[in-house]
Amino acid sequence: MGYYVPVGPNAVFEVLGVTVRKDAVFHSILCGSAEEVLTLELSVSANIYQRLSAALPGIVDVTCQPFVTHPIIKIDQQYEGHARQVMLATIGAEPTWAKVITVVDQDVDIYDMDDVMWAILTRARPDKDMLIIPETPSFYRDEARDHWGRLLIDATAPFHRRSEFVRKKLRMANDINLADWFENAT
Repeated sequence: MGYYVPVGPNAVFEVLGVTVRKDAVFHSILCGSAEEVLTLELSVSANIYQRLSAALPGIVDVTCQPFVTHPIIKIDQQYEGHARQVMLATIGAEPTWAKVITVVDQDVDIYDMDDVMWAILTRARPDKDMLIIPETPSFYRDEARDHWGRLLIDATAPFHRRSEFVRKKLRMANDINLADWFENAT
């Protein structure tokens, strides 16, 4: 988690011998580093995707951004309440890591936190689309209960009003060649 934690039971091994070759490279991953957390984010995301896809329709993609305890799920909404069902199923699919769960529509880039926040700020009503589930364990090392609870965010467009939430796009943006308008433009 990026913090120092109390000493706990860990794997121990005994070194019986050491050999070295010329120009050897030793690579290690520091526990809690961005490098180590990335591998955890990938495995947790894949686990959530597999479990949700097996149980519910319309699961498009899953990532954990900007940290492993925040799964973001992209869905193709199939029915009213679909996002809420996905959020609740995510707790069951990943009871340890899923602390804050955000569900977005297909038009949101889940790998861009600016885009995810745009969806939250323009599509989610805090009084209706954000659920707090108190006193619910999450991270297994938090024995003090300091980090218990879950936050579920439905950042999808209202199902029956989706046509009102179509994102604006610049017409013909891909057809414009800046070199036609500016000298030395590439």
